[in-house]
Amino acid sequence: MLRTKVIFNPKAHGGEAAGHLEQVKALMKAAGINFEISLTDKEGDARQQAKEAVERGFKVMVACGGDGVAGEVAGALVGTKAVFGMIPLGSGDDLAKSLNIGRNISHAVNHIKQHRTRMMDAGVVNGWYYFNSLGIGLDGEVIIEKQKIKGLRDLKLYLLATVKALMRYKGQRISLDFGSGKVWVEALLVEIMNGRSVGGGYLLTPDAEIDDGWLDLCIIHKLTWLEFFRHVPKTFKGKHTHLKQIVMGRTQKVTVESEHPMAAQVDGELWAKREKRYEISVLPKAVEAIVGDHKW
Repeated sequence: MLRTKVIFNPKAHGGEAAGHLEQVKALMKAAGINFEISLTDKEGDARQQAKEAVERGFKVMVACGGDGVAGEVAGALVGTKAVFGMIPLGSGDDLAKSLNIGRNISHAVNHIKQHRTRMMDAGVVNGWYYFNSLGIGLDGEVIIEKQKIKGLRDLKLYLLATVKALMRYKGQRISLDFGSGKVWVEALLVEIMNGRSVGGGYLLTPDAEIDDGWLDLCIIHKLTWLEFFRHVPKTFKGKHTHLKQIVMGRTQKVTVESEHPMAAQVDGELWAKREKRYEISVLPKAVEAIVGDHKW
């Protein structure tokens, strides 16, 4: 059995993940998986632990938590032969959706044992790897508001954070350059996705595939409050793509700029600081990833 490193974030899902630690251990042991487990405490721990595990000869790295810890672990595996696995225990778990891994812990462990894999692309933003989503504009503002809210989880948390963000952020003038000159738009959100969904249920790029060598775009123009409440529910089922306020597309490289700094989220985590310029590209077949058979 391949040596497996389990990197567990007990703070995921508002700290609820910690209550599943012993269950994960028991299920991994029952499945006959040769594993070692370590806990993260702060941002960056998962990346460091994954790098150290690769150096020690571990062949499989399993991220236990949400999209943040998954992104850190997967990012550490680019350029290595180690395989990425995931037990989703977070608030959004959007990467798990594209990997067809459900929130049933027993099933997720079984997927690790079965070891069916696909080569997963990576997005690259200003030299940083991401695997599910990059959201510039409203998405970054939502994460700022999300961090202030207590007592809510999952989609309810993201919905309230979105409304609060919209009360102060109305969008801005943003340019996109795909290599032939800048195109300016008045945008509320520029989402550049490797996966299909963001925020625990917003199916912004329903046709995205994690291994097709492309990044999928969803650009939402400025919306009135009426348009927001009328159209945003359509994103839960990916029924928004035809709207005149939305532009869909695909790219392998784009530069996003604005005269004013833009907030951003990367795999569900707030980008360290607001930037005026984001350079984005795709790295095809960057990491071998374990996949499941669960249809969300």
